Amino acid sequence: MEAFELTAVVHLVRPAGMAARNLDEMRSSLARAPERALFCHTVQSLLRAPDDDDPPADDLSAWVNGVVQDSETAERIAYAVQSQGAGPEPLRRALLEVLDALPEKTRIARDAPEGGELVFLAADSVPVPTGWEAHRPEELFELLAGAEASVWFYHLIEQPWFGAGDRPLTRWLREAGAGRLADGIDETAAEALPLPALRRRVLGRWRRSELGRRLARAVEQPEEERREAGRAAVAGLVRRLRQGGEEP
Repeated sequence: MEAFELTAVVHLVRPAGMAARNLDEMRSSLARAPERALFCHTVQSLLRAPDDDDPPADDLSAWVNGVVQDSETAERIAYAVQSQGAGPEPLRRALLEVLDALPEKTRIARDAPEGGELVFLAADSVPVPTGWEAHRPEELFELLAGAEASVWFYHLIEQPWFGAGDRPLTRWLREAGAGRLADGIDETAAEALPLPALRRRVLGRWRRSELGRRLARAVEQPEEERREAGRAAVAGLVRRLRQGGEEP
């Protein structure tokens, strides 16, 4: 079985050649926006967000709420962004559905002040090899534990968004016999969590699965070896508590 190489990503942002002064022009722009523009203003906000657990606001709902000052429509746009699965076209349809629910006159009337136009941008992805290769599932998780945010974003969010839900990372795990862990990653990533929360949950699942395997192996060991392993585990726990605890 081939090794799995972790990849980071950087995004080159460029003008998409479109701007919107009101919700009607926003609707027209979204109808013809390139996929990379939809990605830039919705999905990529997860990577640009501060390193905390607050869900980041996408650019579209942020503009409607803060500049146009239509909080109700902004809330509906935010929900459309967060609830849609992988792919630009399902997202486009959901956004247009929100704006089509408003009469055309209302969309035109809800406009931005002078200089407050929404300028559409596109983000081109440049994959960056890390040189980190995993040959076994446990090795992959150990590498992920030390990986930067863009690695997590690329493999768990960006690749499936452009690939109709397919994650090469979880496909590799299934081929390596770690189907339950792969299912857990897919389920967690589908929740549109902030990256720090996504990282904690995925690593938490892995650590719990590792604990279960260790306990199963321990049952088969001679009694004296089990006692020694227990003493080592308690000593490790005491050390972590003295150092201020460990991230769950």
